[in-house]
Amino acid sequence: MVEIITNILVYFLNITEYMTFFYVIFGKRKKQKIEKVFLIIVNLLFICFIGVKAYMGLTFLLALIASLICVIVIYDASRKELISLFFIAFPLISILENAIQYVCDYIFNRNESIVSITYLIFIISMLWIYYLLQGRKLDRDAFILPFKTNIIMSLLLFIIIAMYSYFTFALTEVLHLKRGILGMVLVEISGIVIFFVFLSMIYSFNVQRKYQMENELLERYNEQQKRYFELLLEKEQKTRQFRHDITNELIQIKNFANKERYKELQEYVTETLDDISFINRYNYDVGNEIINVILNYYLEPIKEQCKIEVEGFLPEETKISDRDLSIMVSNLITNAVEAVEKVKPEEKYISFHIKEAKLFTFITVKNTYVGERIGNMGGTLKSSKMDDRSHGFGLKNIKNIVERNDGEMVCRTENNQFIVEIRIKN
Repeated sequence: MVEIITNILVYFLNITEYMTFFYVIFGKRKKQKIEKVFLIIVNLLFICFIGVKAYMGLTFLLALIASLICVIVIYDASRKELISLFFIAFPLISILENAIQYVCDYIFNRNESIVSITYLIFIISMLWIYYLLQGRKLDRDAFILPFKTNIIMSLLLFIIIAMYSYFTFALTEVLHLKRGILGMVLVEISGIVIFFVFLSMIYSFNVQRKYQMENELLERYNEQQKRYFELLLEKEQKTRQFRHDITNELIQIKNFANKERYKELQEYVTETLDDISFINRYNYDVGNEIINVILNYYLEPIKEQCKIEVEGFLPEETKISDRDLSIMVSNLITNAVEAVEKVKPEEKYISFHIKEAKLFTFITVKNTYVGERIGNMGGTLKSSKMDDRSHGFGLKNIKNIVERNDGEMVCRTENNQFIVEIRIKN
């Protein structure tokens, strides 16, 4: 009976260890709605565990499988991202466990049950202490690496685990330093150094890459602002020219009317109205100058090759800052434009709809696409683009802006269309 209770405790401590690691180190957070299948799967695994309780070696395997399932079901990220991170977490946690376990073996004289429970509780406690002291300052997106990079890092970590295990074996079995302070210190220091060096490398690499992408987004925003002011300047010049010529225009109109040259008068007035309409003309106009510039800048060049629908209205004054609005809408539109590039000409379609209601502002973007959209990434879907890292970052950036403005973002696919629905509180 004691053995069964011990196995159950170790089982759940292992799950808690991985859940804590993903929360504290990888910055993952709970989904808004957890699938009910989670409870069913965990219960089935628990029953399987009880059925094979006599085989101690299966406790670890079941706990590992259950940990992966819990991470996928509970945390708000795509399955592909969570699985790739799990391949990083497993060797890192194993290195840390081996280092702590070595000390526990030394203290508790190799009592396996006590050793397992002790080092698991110690690691979980240290992770939470680190989180309370420093971990909350970590960038939550700092451990999102491309899938291939994650696999390479995982393989490298597994090789290091093999070398570390051999190093421990040489100290304990060949050099017989199992009971010696020197062996314990060497194993402990090497394990902890490997753990923190790898975490630091991954964190530094990704933070640097994130800043590069943010700079690219900022440059894109600056380019849009430049285009915006160029259009304003062009309109201002047209307005000044019209004001300068308006007296002559009216004299000419009066002259045509006096001479009853009505056909020429009609043509002249039509031409004049065209010039006037240019001052406030947009092919795509939703009322907001910033969004108008973005829509016309990106959609105007492809309007002959793609069916485009733009509907709705948003006033100039909104709760959303100009910068957030520009980055959010430009990412939505550029993602849609890039997606339809691969679609057959007769199937190219982009729809942009915006509406300000009493409580919320609604934005919906639809576009046809070719390829597979993978998984759910906290309300977003990952792209099928070759550079899915950059594209996925754009979607995450949109989501961050939406959440920062008290909003929600949902992405889905329907009838070969990729749909982004945004709701922001006014």
